[in-house]
Amino acid sequence: MQLIYITTFMFHKEEGETWGLPSCSDSFFGKYLDVFDSVRVIGEEIKGYLNKSALVKMKNTDIEVCILPKNTRPQDFTNDRFVRKRLEEEIAKAEAILIKPSSRRGMMAIKIAEKLNKPYMIEMTGDIYNALVQSLSWVKRMYAPLLYKQITKAIRKCEFGLYVSQDYLQKKYPIKGTICGCSDVVLEKSDTQVLQSRFQKIDWMKPDDVVNLALIGFYQGNGKGVDTALRAISRLPVNFQLSVLGNGTEENRQKWYAYAKVHGVSKDRLHFPSPLSSPQEVLHWLDDYDFFVFPTRSEGLPRVLVEAMSRGLPCFATNICTMPELLPAECLFELDDDKKLAELLLSYYQDKALMKFIANVNFEHSKDYDAEILTIKRNAFLTEFRNYCEVFKEEANDKNKRDAIC
Repeated sequence: MQLIYITTFMFHKEEGETWGLPSCSDSFFGKYLDVFDSVRVIGEEIKGYLNKSALVKMKNTDIEVCILPKNTRPQDFTNDRFVRKRLEEEIAKAEAILIKPSSRRGMMAIKIAEKLNKPYMIEMTGDIYNALVQSLSWVKRMYAPLLYKQITKAIRKCEFGLYVSQDYLQKKYPIKGTICGCSDVVLEKSDTQVLQSRFQKIDWMKPDDVVNLALIGFYQGNGKGVDTALRAISRLPVNFQLSVLGNGTEENRQKWYAYAKVHGVSKDRLHFPSPLSSPQEVLHWLDDYDFFVFPTRSEGLPRVLVEAMSRGLPCFATNICTMPELLPAECLFELDDDKKLAELLLSYYQDKALMKFIANVNFEHSKDYDAEILTIKRNAFLTEFRNYCEVFKEEANDKNKRDAIC
C-alpha cells in the first residue's frame, strides 16, 4: 500500500533527480516505509532564498516526489484551481493519505478526502498560530486567529493524528480520533561515552578559552531568535562566540553582521557554518560546542534541541510551545529576554559542576527519544492506520461490486 503524503515541504528537481532539505529527505520519509510499501510526497518548489548547495539528493526509489505550485501566500491564490485539481486526482486514486493540515493546501486536501470518502490521517509538527503571531508582518499577525480557527475546524473529525509533542500540540489542535505523540527526531544509539566526553570537555575548559555557542535554524528572518542570541552575546565576555547552523543567503548573513555590530558584537564572534547534509553530521558537529541556545519564537517539538540534549550539551531555550516538555524550568527564559539568557550562560559557565549536572539531565532525558523507542511507538500507530485503510478499501470494493450488480 502506498502512502500519499501531502505537505508544503520544499524540493527541487533537476535533470531527473530530486533534491530536498536534509531535514525532509530520504532519512525523514524512510520511517513510513516500515509500514507502507512506498511514499508519494506532494510538496512544492524550494524557495529562492534557500541555498541549493545545501540540498541532498533523494535516492530511495520507494520515495517519489511530486511538486505542485505554491498556494499559501495571498499572491499564490491564483494557483488554487490547479492545486485543487491535482489534489483531487491524487486523492481519488489514493488508498492511504497523510496530510499536514497547517496550510491552505492541507485544509484543501482534508476537504477533498472527506468529499471522496478517502481514509486520511493528519501529522502535526508545529504551531502555525504561534509562528504567525510572532511574525514581524502585521498581515500575518492579523491572519493568525482566522487560520487557527480554520485548521481546528478542518481537523476536528479526523480519526488519526500523529503529533510530535507529548501534550502541547494535542491540546491546542485536538481531534476526535486516535492520537499518537511521537517525535520525528533521529538520534544515534545512546552511548555513555558521549556523556563522558562532554564531562571531559567541561573539565578542560579554561577561563580564557573561547566559549562556543551553537544555534541551529533558518536565519532568513528572526523566527529562531538570532537577534536575541546576539544581544545576549553583547552582554557576555568577548570570548563568547555564536555559530548559527542553517540555511540563508549572503544578504541574510550581512544583515546579522550589521545587527551584531550595532550591539557591540564584532564580526569574528558570529559564524555561519555551511549547512550539513544529515542528522548524524549535525550530532557530531554539536560535540565541538559548549552550549546550545535556542531563543526561538515558535516550534512544534524542535528536533535540533533534542539532538543537542543527546550530546550532553547544556541547553537554554525560550519557555514557549513544547520547550517545557524538554528542558527543566531553570533552563528556560521569556521570549526576547536576552538579559536572562546571558545570565544563564554566565552562571553555568562559571560553575563546572552545574554544567555537568545539566549535561547529565539532558542526556538522560534524550533517551526518551531513542530511535528504537520512537520506531516501535510510531509503527504501532501507523499499522493501526494502515489496517483502517485496508478496511476502507475492502468496503469500497464491496460497494463497487454491489453497484455493478444493480
